[in-house]
Amino acid sequence: RPAARTKKVYAPRMNSLESSTPNCEEHVQAHALIGEHQDLNIARQTALSRLQASFRGKRDRETHVSRAKLGKPVCPFLRTPSNAVAAMIDMAGIATDDVVWDLGCGDGAISLEVAKAGARCVGYDIDLVHLSTARKRASECPAEINSLLEYSSDDIFELDFSRASVLMMFLVPNMLEPLSVKFDNMPAGTRLISYHYPLPAAKWTPVRVEQADHPHHAPPQTTGVYSYVIT
Repeated sequence: RPAARTKKVYAPRMNSLESSTPNCEEHVQAHALIGEHQDLNIARQTALSRLQASFRGKRDRETHVSRAKLGKPVCPFLRTPSNAVAAMIDMAGIATDDVVWDLGCGDGAISLEVAKAGARCVGYDIDLVHLSTARKRASECPAEINSLLEYSSDDIFELDFSRASVLMMFLVPNMLEPLSVKFDNMPAGTRLISYHYPLPAAKWTPVRVEQADHPHHAPPQTTGVYSYVIT
């Protein structure tokens, strides 16, 4: 029944997109229509994916193929639930002098809350539509919050992580595995917070684990938020 309601609400907009070639602004607006809901369920996530696919098409497939050839995987978009974001910020112990990097920032669900907590945050994502949505959401915030936010399409596999004091991430294991090798060179005291997927257990042991809403299943089902500190 919930899926049927979602189809009724979003089908006209989705059909419109599928019958035309939307520009970036149109897609951002359509994305926001669905993404503004905090209680994103599987049906709404599916609607988001269809909207994204209708916009990105060939360009997106080429990006995935080219990155696969370079051994650089990509991560599908799922918004981090609001109570998971709150847990991530609490576990990181974010202070106003922190520089937080949101890896695979999507539409800014994490980075916006980091800025509201008073810390500077840079969100990274290779998807220009997600970045446009994140920037739009940031622009609608008060100036004191917007000024703390920056978004970049730089490849996270090429970043120098030593410039961040906190890393926030909701990434899949085949991305966390190669990235975690680069985390070794970060300064002592750097905090790493990973939602849903832990860092490779063979080398990384969390200092704290909390439970939060699951990205795929409705409450009461939960998943882990994992906190690590570089020593």
